[in-house]
Amino acid sequence: MTKTMFLTLGVSAGLLSACAMTGPGNLRVHEALLYGGTQERITWVYGQLGSGQSSLKLGGQTVDLRAAVQDPLTVAGSLSVNGKATYRTPTTPLGQKFSVTRGTDGLFTVTPNVGVRLQAVYYTDGASWQKLSGTSGLVRGAAVRGLQGAGQLTSDEAAALGLALQGQGPLAVAVFEDAAPDAPLAVEPRPTEHLVTALYVLPGVRTTATLTPVPVTPAPVSPAPVTGAPLRPPINTTPPVSGGRVTVSELARGTNANVTNFSVQVATTQAAANALYAQAYGRQTSVPAAPSVSGSTLVGVFLGQRSTGGYGVQVTGARVNGSALTLIVRVTAPGPGSITTQAITSPWAIVRVPGSFSQVSVVDEQGQPLTGGNDGGEAR
Repeated sequence: MTKTMFLTLGVSAGLLSACAMTGPGNLRVHEALLYGGTQERITWVYGQLGSGQSSLKLGGQTVDLRAAVQDPLTVAGSLSVNGKATYRTPTTPLGQKFSVTRGTDGLFTVTPNVGVRLQAVYYTDGASWQKLSGTSGLVRGAAVRGLQGAGQLTSDEAAALGLALQGQGPLAVAVFEDAAPDAPLAVEPRPTEHLVTALYVLPGVRTTATLTPVPVTPAPVSPAPVTGAPLRPPINTTPPVSGGRVTVSELARGTNANVTNFSVQVATTQAAANALYAQAYGRQTSVPAAPSVSGSTLVGVFLGQRSTGGYGVQVTGARVNGSALTLIVRVTAPGPGSITTQAITSPWAIVRVPGSFSQVSVVDEQGQPLTGGNDGGEAR
């Protein structure tokens, strides 16, 4: 009988040992809770693996930890979770907590809802980030690398998260000063460090007419054009089939056009250029003046409406054959597992080409006609 009891105890001990979590050494867990336009909890796990893999419980779920995988959200020292760079689960849906508008003079107006306390506010136009100088009223922006300094995010986490959201601008990100609506994940075994940062993502930030000036120091970096990327240097393309080189200059680029379907719009007159800009900036409260078309042709490439952020279009080159112009375009789309804002977008780009062209077509970088495109735009 005594022998049977010892055997039973031995089996029980073995079962308990098998069920125990084999967490990594120096286990650390960092969470970014995203609300608003993106409702997702992103969790980085750090530590030293013993035998090449380990396990732990996150929010009651047992997960497998291994060496880091190649992914935009992978940061130095992090481990993969169930084969992914991070552990991701939904957050609680929240109503809008603040608003931001950008003036054509580069100043911003931030208006938090009553009772909402913000620690910091960031803004991206889709090409770069600025940290605003305040969380309420009329403020200025200063250039930063991603979401640097946001809550308890590390420098690498802030850069990775900023890059994931950047291409979906114009948008603002606010850091909550109060506790997040969602509790931190329960972690077993207990980590040596558990950091939580709550962020609210506000997509579709609008640009309004110039705001009333205030005595503030101008931002170190001039802001980009409304909803678009900064003006870029000319793109020197390969020699065209018919000889001679053609230079394409990007004038503006954005993600919030008033265009539903793919289209290529060509402007060879000032009236057509004004109409082109009205289409690109149609969802804004003000439209910047179109540049002169004298001696050149303006072409707008509109990708059409998309159900989320993460899409973009960029003209990377051109070739000319007589009066026919062919633009080479790169279209970007969110990859599997990307962080995307849940907002309708309409990406676009406007370029200038010297000379006058009666026919314009668009191909991708493999030389194939752009999906949904037409054979050519009609000059006006």
